[in-house]
Amino acid sequence: MNVAAGPATRLGRPSRTPWRPSAELAEALLVFLLFFGAYFAIGYRTVVDLHVVNFDALARLAHAFFVWHNDPTKLAAIGFVWPPLQTIAFLPFTLIKPVATSLAALPATSATFAAGLMVVLNSTFRLVQMPAWARWPLLVAFGANPMIVYYAANGMAEAVYLFFLVTGVYFLLRWYLGGGTHLLALVGAFLGMAMLARYEMAPFAVLVGLSIALILFLRKRAADEVEGSLLLFIAPIVYLGASWLFFSALIVGDPFKFLDIGPTSADISTSQGQASGLELAGLPPATIAKYLLLLNFGLFPLALLVAPSLVAGAGMKRDIMSLVLCGLVLTNAAVTGLLFWSNQDPNLFQLRYNMRAMPLAVIGAAWLFHLWRPSRARFAIWGATLAVLVLSLPVTWRTMETYAYQYEENVFLAALETGRDQEGSIGIGGYPIGIRSEQDMADYVEERLEPGARILTDDAQTLGVMLLSGRPDAFIDRIDRGDDAFERLRDAPFGKVDYMLVATDERCRPPCEDIVRTRYPGILSDRVEGLRVLYRTPRYVLVDVAEERP
Repeated sequence: MNVAAGPATRLGRPSRTPWRPSAELAEALLVFLLFFGAYFAIGYRTVVDLHVVNFDALARLAHAFFVWHNDPTKLAAIGFVWPPLQTIAFLPFTLIKPVATSLAALPATSATFAAGLMVVLNSTFRLVQMPAWARWPLLVAFGANPMIVYYAANGMAEAVYLFFLVTGVYFLLRWYLGGGTHLLALVGAFLGMAMLARYEMAPFAVLVGLSIALILFLRKRAADEVEGSLLLFIAPIVYLGASWLFFSALIVGDPFKFLDIGPTSADISTSQGQASGLELAGLPPATIAKYLLLLNFGLFPLALLVAPSLVAGAGMKRDIMSLVLCGLVLTNAAVTGLLFWSNQDPNLFQLRYNMRAMPLAVIGAAWLFHLWRPSRARFAIWGATLAVLVLSLPVTWRTMETYAYQYEENVFLAALETGRDQEGSIGIGGYPIGIRSEQDMADYVEERLEPGARILTDDAQTLGVMLLSGRPDAFIDRIDRGDDAFERLRDAPFGKVDYMLVATDERCRPPCEDIVRTRYPGILSDRVEGLRVLYRTPRYVLVDVAEERP
């Protein structure tokens, strides 16, 4: 019998070639691991060791921790006011208690999404046929920007929603360059998730939807194709949004509970100040526009340079996508200006609320590189982009260091520069830094209270103590049985609970005040009969509750 030469066989079966990752996948993994490692290391050092802890991030981490470890355990602990993906993103990192209670979950979560953002940017560079030697310097220069590093390291939601936003734009570009119509479903899905990570992503989704319709119209597609494509884009957004409204209605009885958003710790301090000495009240539109121009230049100069370049590219190359990307870069400033003009809310001028254009500007520069292929002009564009990114590093650093309207950015820089513990320091926004009060109270609860002690507390205000104690099941809180049951127990606690834990920050006003403290106005000063102050830290008071009503 004549046997043809071929691969070695065993029992008549041809051998299988071992799987090897493609060059693109291998590069993506390398990008992810390098940036994740850098961001996590910086975050662990500044957050865990040097105590630069953002309380909004701590709140999302705590509620994710309660999903697994509270009593009863339930997914509803994520809450129904803040965008759900801000908390859901922490779930894998809070499953193991020490990862959460050490606060290592904060940098781990944001570093994961920030590294994912860098992978998507690298994929975008690949999409426009940028060679590897050109991709990596841009990635490093952008990834090293201090604003990106800060929000990649601190556990805040910025890294989460920027990842989803940029991924949606990446699939939009793939579709525009000749990809299948199915990619529009991915555009909608990622923009829908961006909205569930930050509600303010809605204007970006609207602009993308209008852009898809315009592109199809200019390409003279049939009406049914336009309709089908738009439905494919919109369907995931509607599904995700409707799911959120449905569960909100099912669990808290109000599908629009998220409209009851109260002020955050950053908002409180911000609303009491001015931005760079500018009185933020009654400003005319021209002054608002000028202020936003200066703010965005100080934050990330590339955005202001890319926007007009994209307009010029659109005219010279007759390319509609250039105008779409320009619109996306300018959307945040435009919406911020309109919102501030209508409601005069100074919180809109925080640095973190104006960093959304940063990765979009980098994508815009990559698109300009694509437009001028194969001419040598594209490498001039690349060189100019790299130069601006590098020059932006000290500009952004200086803005973070001095800008009057921020969320502890200057404290983060101080931690990096000095290596000193920031516990007890005061940021420019006026909010005290650190978690010593939370840790001291958590230690007291863990070490001094008897096993099985029942502690009544408003988790919205004392969640840091609950998290750091590692014993959220020891607390009777609003998550357990709902607000109505909690308030009944609060009003008649004698003989039913052993202690009350109360937050002392009286700057909070409805709806963010401690509802135990407001029910017993003299509780902080030991002036409520039957309630005796047992232990006190600067931000919390533990109260012993009498067995019988006095």
